Amino acid sequence: METVLTACNALILECNHDLDMLWNGPYIRSLKQRVSGRLGHLDNESASRLLARLDTSKLQHVIAAHLSEKNNQPELAKAALSSTLNCEDHWISIAQQDMGFDWREIS
Repeated sequence: METVLTACNALILECNHDLDMLWNGPYIRSLKQRVSGRLGHLDNESASRLLARLDTSKLQHVIAAHLSEKNNQPELAKAALSSTLNCEDHWISIAQQDMGFDWREIS
């Protein structure tokens, strides 16, 4: 997957859940295991580790998407990705489940 994503200009990256929030949240155990499993959703830290493996030299936009309403917070997703990119967290955008995100220009 890294080969396809490396050196891209823009990236929409799933940040579905925070592992602590998921495991301490309201879902039943089997659902928690499915969501956090190998074929489940990407958590903030896994998304951050994926981003760290990419060539981000051309990256102009990063949008965190598919955030769980019960198991994540935009601030947590932004913090995970911005720490990897060594950038201000306001540089990371969040796709809203009901609104998506605004258009972005790539230069």
